[in-house]
Amino acid sequence: MTPRVALVTGAGSGIGAGTAKALAAQGHHVAVVDVSDRARAVAEQITSSGGTALPVLADISDPDAVTSAVAEVAARLGPVGILVNNAGFARDNMVLDMPLSDWDAVVNTHLRGAFLMLKATAPAMREAGWGRVVNISSISALVDSDRANYVAAKAGVEGFTRATALDLAPFGITVNAIGPGVIVTEMTKVSAARAGRTLDEHVEVQRNSIPRGRVGTPHDIARAVLFFTAEDADYVTGQVIYVSGGPHG
Repeated sequence: MTPRVALVTGAGSGIGAGTAKALAAQGHHVAVVDVSDRARAVAEQITSSGGTALPVLADISDPDAVTSAVAEVAARLGPVGILVNNAGFARDNMVLDMPLSDWDAVVNTHLRGAFLMLKATAPAMREAGWGRVVNISSISALVDSDRANYVAAKAGVEGFTRATALDLAPFGITVNAIGPGVIVTEMTKVSAARAGRTLDEHVEVQRNSIPRGRVGTPHDIARAVLFFTAEDADYVTGQVIYVSGGPHG
């Protein structure tokens, strides 16, 4: 594996943190991008394990913040060769009760953020003739209730993945997406509270709906990211893979 500079958004916790650590373990130099100071702790964990990591605080829905973040990464680590668009959160509500601010916040982070990050990093990939982009979607892109903003954003991410894969394929850049199922992260605690359950109760309810018979972990998603970002994975692009423990109805 040729060491690359990998940039992971939303890398301060959960799937993003797990992905950043997995990429670092493969020898990549990782930019740990997050809107919160948690990025520093993850970067410190990577460096203490012998890896190279740079914490970068940025709101990836802000064009100026994205430009500054990518410039900082290029100056301190080098041009980005691997981009993982993971940043996101949920603000669930029945559509008729959903404030416009919650719609905009979710769509802007998940979808606008993915667009801005790709626009900022892909030119260097094109110049190098090599690049890997992985967008984190969700099984909710297929359908879910009381979260129209999240569903629309994730479905948009999948369409964005397919369209940009066509645009960038001639330059040696692949673009793929991963749709996690139930992955236990900080967001799971929010979902549990909204459902009026403890975390353990919520995980058990979710587990019973999964054919594989267990919930997922950030490691499960990181393994799929490593597949899409492999040196010799250049014939796989424009694809969405659901890492969800089996087909869901």
